[in-house]
Amino acid sequence: MMKFRTEIEIGTAQMPIGHRDAILTMGSCFADNIAGLLKERYFSVLQNPFGTLYNPLSLAEAMTMIIEQRKFTANDLFYYRDEWHSFWHHSTFSGENQNDVLRRINRQIRTAHQFLSKAKWLFLTFGTAFVYFHLPEKRLVANCHKLPENEFLREPADPKTIVQNLSRVFADLKEINPNVNILLTVSPIRHLRDGLVQNQRSKAILLLAVHELIEQNKHVFYFPAYEIMMDDLRDYRFYEANLTHPNDQAVQYIWEKFSDLFFTEATRQVAAKFFALTTALRHRVRNAQSPMHRRFLRTTLQRIESLALEYPYVNLEEARQQISAQLKAEDRSE
Repeated sequence: MMKFRTEIEIGTAQMPIGHRDAILTMGSCFADNIAGLLKERYFSVLQNPFGTLYNPLSLAEAMTMIIEQRKFTANDLFYYRDEWHSFWHHSTFSGENQNDVLRRINRQIRTAHQFLSKAKWLFLTFGTAFVYFHLPEKRLVANCHKLPENEFLREPADPKTIVQNLSRVFADLKEINPNVNILLTVSPIRHLRDGLVQNQRSKAILLLAVHELIEQNKHVFYFPAYEIMMDDLRDYRFYEANLTHPNDQAVQYIWEKFSDLFFTEATRQVAAKFFALTTALRHRVRNAQSPMHRRFLRTTLQRIESLALEYPYVNLEEARQQISAQLKAEDRSE
């Protein structure tokens, strides 16, 4: 029989992931994709507490700040184009009010520290090996915030430096949480701004560093998202129109491989129940005051209460409040 693709055999992970496990995800936008899919199935997830970060050295710095509970002050921010920014954070943290920016940054660091100290898993997704150094301040930055290019030196990190920095962070992490497992992935998203050759060079550096980290640490694992996209799917029909980001079909396929690797059959069944709840919560109707819609809301609330009894370790409070608020709003409209 002729074969037209090289499907990657996944197998079964030594350490499965379940709904009792707290998961912190950090890294590139592919980390957001996986976090979103986990959240849809009501896994306990804290997503990118510094916003989207792309290179492993900036991720190492962010993790150190979380572990040490670094408190940001006004001296850590700079003002540019009518907003306050942090070189360590994504622009989603930027804002016009300095105190508000600091409040959001410090709140997320406190939350991430508390979460990470009890987490079962830390997911790190590396997007690029290229890093930016801010020449005036002579330091690595995670985000340039559209400052003039001549203020930065851009160069690829070498695998040895990546391994040294992350190994040190992993050791520090084990001090506050001896039970945490670390899952590394290389993002399948291509950085075409670098050019195809430089993008491949960047991914090669990341892969070398990742596998060295795995060899040195028993608690560090790898999920081959990059290889699945490049070697298994390997077709532009699995990309968005920009030809860099995997489309929904590709992300779903990678998610299925992830599920096959890390979920037991029991976990898959539980995840399916919660995904059905997510689908129900997203339901939109033309006539919100109809008796049929009220019955739907009551049935959904009963489903939530039933799931809460069956899985008391899953946080369903937000879903409960969402449906309860809709029912109260309809009661007031009558």
